Amino acid sequence: MEIIDREKLRELMSLGKVSVIDVLSSQSFLKEHITGSISMPFNELENEGWKKLDRNKIVVPYCAGLNCHASHRAGEILEAAGLKVMVYEGGLEDWKRSGYPMEGASYPSK
Repeated sequence: MEIIDREKLRELMSLGKVSVIDVLSSQSFLKEHITGSISMPFNELENEGWKKLDRNKIVVPYCAGLNCHASHRAGEILEAAGLKVMVYEGGLEDWKRSGYPMEGASYPSK
């Protein structure tokens, strides 16, 4: 399982080659998430939520940041399910720091 940084994630997203999944809680996702990502809390993923994912795309799980290990655990589950996985371990913390697009209740539409 490959670990990627935010620049690689942006590149893959711009090419439409990835499904970016937020493995944090649904409440966290509603508050804020990477633009274009989908919510799949870790417990849902453990209960075979991964079956909903497009098997033709690279799946990139992310969580809160470097001190959160849910994205790595999610990556292991996804890889065991036969999906191609790249983990974005910088997570929300790194993405927000970069100023890249975010969505959610904390980012009202203009």
